[in-house]
Amino acid sequence: MSENGKRCRRFFATKAEAETFILQTKRQGSVQLAELGVEEKHVLGVIRQSEKYEPTLLLEAWRRFEKEGAGENGNLSVQELAEKFVARQKAEGRSARTVIDDRWRLNAMTKAMGHLRVGAVKRADILRYMEGIAPGTNRRSHHKTLRKLWRWAHDLGHVENDPMAKLKPLDAWGVNNEVLSPELFQRFLRVVQALEGPREGLKATQKYKGLLVYFVLGGLQGLRTCEMIRERANDPVIEWRDFLWKKKLIVVRDEVAKQTRARDKLR
Repeated sequence: MSENGKRCRRFFATKAEAETFILQTKRQGSVQLAELGVEEKHVLGVIRQSEKYEPTLLLEAWRRFEKEGAGENGNLSVQELAEKFVARQKAEGRSARTVIDDRWRLNAMTKAMGHLRVGAVKRADILRYMEGIAPGTNRRSHHKTLRKLWRWAHDLGHVENDPMAKLKPLDAWGVNNEVLSPELFQRFLRVVQALEGPREGLKATQKYKGLLVYFVLGGLQGLRTCEMIRERANDPVIEWRDFLWKKKLIVVRDEVAKQTRARDKLR
């Protein structure tokens, strides 16, 4: 019987050709020629109980499994893949801040799909996950990290096809940037200098005076938060030696500046 369930007749020039055909047919699943074991019959019996069962679907699922598992690590879970990628980022000498950002975004992804095999992940799975992140938040940054992960996985043969190859970001950069008005920023400066209260009914306080330098350097000089404030004890930040008072300049050293693709990030 052929795959469409109909009987057919075949002729061969030699017995050897016929035997070869028989062997191939057994491997491909002829119903009449297949010799099923007890466990195989049980599994097929369970599958056939489903209302969605169709023989062609079973065959298609098996062929897809063989194709997806063809890579060296096709059976890795998404959780394992994410862990390998973070380890690779550390080994490549990525900045601690980059590793931390990648890790927490990948952790969020693995909570949703970490149990899946990497070879079984489809574009629709990633799109469904991305749409679960609210618009206007950090969804664009998530896309950037996931894009790096799946491109790396594809290059190393972990997946046959990159599921994000044609998946465009759902948001543009800067959609959640809130720009302060000059009036509001001036009020920040007055509050931290104890020249007026933080809100109506509260008196001016010296409590926030330590934030004055932060607002001045960030708001008036354009320094990034990560260049001024340490997240960890050994993080490089600007120091007094970076202030060139006579030239009225602040030097942001390469190791202090945000890590980008630029060869030299000094500014």
